Amino acid sequence: MTPARCFAPLPLLALFLLAGCPEERPEAVVRPPPRPPQAMLSAGAQNQPDVLTVARPSGPEWFGIYLGGRKVGWTKSQLATELRDGRNVLVLRSEMLMRVNVAGKTVERTQSEERVYEARPGGRLLSFRAAFGGDGGDRVVTGTCSSRERCTAAIDAPGGGREERTLEGVTETADLADGVRLAAARRTVVRGRQIEFMKLRVRDQEDAFARRERVAGAGVQAEVSVVEEREIGDRMPVVYRVADDGRVVDVSYGNAIVSRPETEERAKTLDTVDLFALGRVALPRALPRTVPAAITYQIEGLPPAFDRASPRQKVVRDAKGGPALLTVTARAPAAADPAKDTPLARAKDGARPEDLAATAEVDADAPAVQRLARETAGNAPGAYAAAKLLAARVYRTLEKAYGASHDRASDVLAAGKGDCTEHAVLTVALARALGIPARQVYGLVYARYEDGQDALYWHAWVEVRSAGEWIDVDPIFDQTVADATHVALGSGSQVDVVGLLGSLKVTGVEVKER
Repeated sequence: MTPARCFAPLPLLALFLLAGCPEERPEAVVRPPPRPPQAMLSAGAQNQPDVLTVARPSGPEWFGIYLGGRKVGWTKSQLATELRDGRNVLVLRSEMLMRVNVAGKTVERTQSEERVYEARPGGRLLSFRAAFGGDGGDRVVTGTCSSRERCTAAIDAPGGGREERTLEGVTETADLADGVRLAAARRTVVRGRQIEFMKLRVRDQEDAFARRERVAGAGVQAEVSVVEEREIGDRMPVVYRVADDGRVVDVSYGNAIVSRPETEERAKTLDTVDLFALGRVALPRALPRTVPAAITYQIEGLPPAFDRASPRQKVVRDAKGGPALLTVTARAPAAADPAKDTPLARAKDGARPEDLAATAEVDADAPAVQRLARETAGNAPGAYAAAKLLAARVYRTLEKAYGASHDRASDVLAAGKGDCTEHAVLTVALARALGIPARQVYGLVYARYEDGQDALYWHAWVEVRSAGEWIDVDPIFDQTVADATHVALGSGSQVDVVGLLGSLKVTGVEVKER
């Protein structure tokens, strides 16, 4: 387990979970607080362990990753000082592998990272390297950081040339390299702005001591420190239990995701896991895909933090703590009237920068993406009219395929195939290439497969903005208005939806077709 940053498997788990998303087929009828100025420890931490002296196991640490009690992967990590170019540096190395079955096919992802810091408390990040392989595509990210909170990164992919990006506001320091153990030892909070390599973005990271807790095992009881790790704005933390000698006893995320320390041999022994069966939420009846319609789900296990109130989706809870009533209403948007559709030339007016940005994942500035966007919808009169053309183009262009994933929109376009995540990321990139605010949405959608079980499956789709509202569009189902079987749980970078795996249960549904 990487001891120093957000539970490393989460982005991979999110992508794997969404790799099991349904497709169109005959049988499938808090605003974050201001960012801290630098990586920091809260006050009162004098004469306590620092990142160089805090207790930690010697040698690499191996952990098995369990999903619903079945092992789907492993991690290995080590933090140590080294001599490079005549000076001491602190180096964090980690490796990760995850493997599941999706639609009868085994898919696997690997990731390795190296972060190099000045070898002192609060030492700044000097350089980094991350390599990705398997499902999602092979690529290597390398970079160096200056003293002005700026890092330059290069992305290299086989046969894909080199892409360079600049990351601003990076305050990642050596303290974040072991933030969990520092927070546990000092009973404090460790914060900073850290690079996340999969999407190549800067995130506000926090490791916070929560409490002392007594745990038991093999007939022995001991006290441990509980540390909660999250990206600021996350609705569910990763929970670490750390012994006083620095051992991480276990890591949990929601009810179904657990990571435990193991020997190398045991950690690498994986189970065969059917992600479709493991991730779905069973339904008591079939659901229609008609629009307009409203569907109310009686749902257990949904934390209030995940109530995603919008004109499309509302949650009602009873004061006694019973099941939540979540209603999704699908209807034609105001922008369906051409007179109300925001003119394409003004689509970006008033939009948040993050809903328009070209990123390492949503590379809307890639020449091939720009060309396809202009060719498909560059002459559309309005933002929604253009978005409908783009979504339909993605539906027609991409082959529906599982286990053939790519994380960057330009790579998806080149490969010409993928599942819901590929359809979504390419549609978002095409929309942003035309200046249309767009973002990915994560949640659940109805499907029925060969086993006849009506269920909600993990899914990704798209929101575009026009006429002052966000409009749900699903390019893998060829829906210019996503039907009411789409239950949204998060958007943008909110991979914390993975923590709901194994927690949700739908005990009733009510359908009102309009």
